Amino acid sequence: MTTRKKRLEYEDSLPVDLISEILLRVPVRLLLQLRIICRSWNSLISSPEFAMLHLQRSTLTQLPPPLLCWKEWILTDDIMHCSSSQSLILYRRHQPTTFVSYPADGKFIRGSCNGLLCLTEGFFPFETLTLLNPITRSVSPSIPFECSEECGERVFCGFGYDTLHDQYKFVMGCCYSSLITDSQVRSGAIVFTFGANPCWKTVDHPVFPYGLVSSADGIFVSGTLNWIVYDPTITSAIDNDEFEWFVLTFDLETESFGRMCLPIIGRRSHCTQAPQLQVHNNCLSYCFHTPDTPIIYSVWIMKEYGAEESWTKLFAIPIPAFDVGIFPDVLIAPLYMYIPEDHNLLALNGSDGRLFVDNLRQNQLVYHVPDGYYWTSSFLCHESLVSPSHYCSLRTIDQSNIT
Repeated sequence: MTTRKKRLEYEDSLPVDLISEILLRVPVRLLLQLRIICRSWNSLISSPEFAMLHLQRSTLTQLPPPLLCWKEWILTDDIMHCSSSQSLILYRRHQPTTFVSYPADGKFIRGSCNGLLCLTEGFFPFETLTLLNPITRSVSPSIPFECSEECGERVFCGFGYDTLHDQYKFVMGCCYSSLITDSQVRSGAIVFTFGANPCWKTVDHPVFPYGLVSSADGIFVSGTLNWIVYDPTITSAIDNDEFEWFVLTFDLETESFGRMCLPIIGRRSHCTQAPQLQVHNNCLSYCFHTPDTPIIYSVWIMKEYGAEESWTKLFAIPIPAFDVGIFPDVLIAPLYMYIPEDHNLLALNGSDGRLFVDNLRQNQLVYHVPDGYYWTSSFLCHESLVSPSHYCSLRTIDQSNIT
C-alpha cells in the first residue's frame, strides 16, 4: 500500500469532530508539524476558526505558559523570545543559542494579544505597523503609518482585540497636544483597525484630565487597553511632584475611554513612581512600592474587570536592594510567576531595563541579568496559530474618518 493510501485510510478512520477535539489539546509547536499528515489536517489546523478555538482553550488552562518576548538594544536589533516557564535568563550564561530571534531592524514591540505582537517601525512619528506571530514566524505586510505628528513626547499606544467585531486594533494618543494637523481633531486619539477593510479613524479623548509621566504601552485584558496615568489637578500641598494615580481605559468594542480607581489612593513621592500594570491569570494587575516601608512591592489583581471592589492583594515582594540595584524610586514590573513549582517571580527592573528572578518563598534573588543586556520592551505572548496576514491587508486604507 502506498504512503498516500495509508494516509487516506488513517484520515478516514476517526470522525472529524473527534480529530478536531484531539488536536485542540495539542501544543502549537507540534500542530505545526502535524499539518503535513494529510490535507484535511492541514486545512483544519490552518483555519482561523480552529486557531481561535485552540487559543481560547490554551489561555483558559494557562498551558503552555506564555512566551517572553523582548527587544534588546546595544547587542542585537532582533526580537527575541523563549518560554517564560523556565528560569529562562539563566541559560544565557551557558546556552546563548537557546533563544529564538526574529530580525526586526528599527522595529519595536508595542503590544501583545492572542499570540500576535504589534510592531512599529521607528520612533514617534511611527513609519509602519506590522503584526508578527513569533511561534509560526509569520508576519503581515507593513501598513504605512498615515497620521502626521504634532505631539510632544508623552505618547501612549496599545494593541488589542475586539471580540465582538473580530478585529485587531492599534490605539494611539498623547496628552495635552494634537495628533493630527487638522485643527478640527486636535483633541482626538487615533485608532487603526486591521482586517479586510483596514481604516484609520479619530475618536474622542477622555473628558477628564490626565497626565503621563512618559510614553507608555497599553496592557490588553478583557477587551480593553489600560494605562497608568495621574490626575494633574490633584497635587500635594507640600510637594508639587506628588500625584494620585488611576487607570486610563479604552474599550475596543465601543472605542471609548474611561477611568478606574486603584485600590489604594495614595500620593507618590516622585512622578517616576507610577505603579506598573501587567496581566496575571487573565486579570489586570498592578505593582507599586509601599510608602514608608523597606523596599517592598505589593501586587494587586482585579478579579472582575471593571469592578473596583474586586481589587485583591495578591502578594508582596521584598527586594534585596543591594543585590539588584532597586531603590524606592525605581519601578519594577512583575511579568510571570512560577507557582506552585518553585515560587519564582520573573520581573523587570525599571532602573536599567534588565530582567531578574526572585524567589518569593525563600525571599532571595535567584538571578539578575548581568551588565550589558538591556531591554527596550518586554511582553508576554501566548503561543497561538493566529495568522497575522488573516487580519492585515494592504488594500486601500479608508481614512474618511480622519477629518
